[in-house]
Amino acid sequence: MKIPMAKPDIGKEEILAVNNVLKSGWLGQGKVTKLFEKDLGKYFDSQVVTVNSGSSAILCALLGMGIKPADVVAVPAFTFLSTSSVPKILGAKIIPIDIDKSTLNMDLNKLEEILKKQKIDFLIFVDVGGLPNDIDRIYKLSKKYNFKILEDAAEAIGSTYKNKKIGSFSHPTIFSFHIAKLITTIEGGCITGKNKTFIKKISAIKDIGREKPGYVHQYIGSNFRTTDVQSAIGREQLKKIEKYVEKRNNIADKYRNEINSIDFQSIPSYVSRNGYMFFFGIAKNKKQQKKILNALINKKIDSRKAWIPVNLQPCNPELAKYKCKNAEEIYNRVFTIPIYNTIRDFEVNKIIKIINSV
Repeated sequence: MKIPMAKPDIGKEEILAVNNVLKSGWLGQGKVTKLFEKDLGKYFDSQVVTVNSGSSAILCALLGMGIKPADVVAVPAFTFLSTSSVPKILGAKIIPIDIDKSTLNMDLNKLEEILKKQKIDFLIFVDVGGLPNDIDRIYKLSKKYNFKILEDAAEAIGSTYKNKKIGSFSHPTIFSFHIAKLITTIEGGCITGKNKTFIKKISAIKDIGREKPGYVHQYIGSNFRTTDVQSAIGREQLKKIEKYVEKRNNIADKYRNEINSIDFQSIPSYVSRNGYMFFFGIAKNKKQQKKILNALINKKIDSRKAWIPVNLQPCNPELAKYKCKNAEEIYNRVFTIPIYNTIRDFEVNKIIKIINSV
């Protein structure tokens, strides 16, 4: 593709940092990873543990929160599969919750309808494309119906809720540093939290359940460690995050102002900043979606349909009984529009022109 859906911005700073690690002779998890966790802790004003992927972050967080087989976990119907597949691997029962068609996030009214009928143990809510959900209302529901909260902010680094950074709240939050994300370590992720005991437990779980080197394992865990090579990249990427967020917001504003005949994610008043890991266009219907996708792909611009709803995924036959009409409709209307840190103005203008021609 001449214009990809996403593209990492790896510069001379990252290359130099990686070379320094290679020259040091210590390539695995070590001092540089500790420094990266410290940098992230300052950014989020939270305790932070790094891991080798966003999916691993979900798994470690759920284990640290005490998930048990047969626990009931509510997830949004419209999300990347890891949100539902990780708790399912741990033996949980999944309940998909339909979404709000305007924000693409979990519809909290639909969630409460379920809560009135059935007890859940965990809620994993997702900031779709980087757009935060209503954290205050989720807290109120959690207290009223007694469930634990995990925020899947894999796409939301740089986003803020009521002027407070996602990742700086009291509940556990996970992030991804996959190569397509706003900042990257190629593969990687982290968990944030305020509870030091919880963070200490997560640190052990990611290192095969041990609190210190040796052969004494306090918890059931596995190897979810990252490396100093990846952490070196992450440290340099984190220094650029405000520049990246500003650029993505400028591109998003241009798309919103200049693309005609389609809709976009609505931004509620509680969202003070969206990091825009993804930028979604919302076609009027499936026919328009197909025309726009074909037009972009024919010009070698990487645009894609979004996620199949979790209740319709082939690996979740037991969830087919759930009807999530909004998520199913959105799947047939939503498509991604390229947005990344190094996209150029003429490329943005070309994308706008092609979509408007349809």
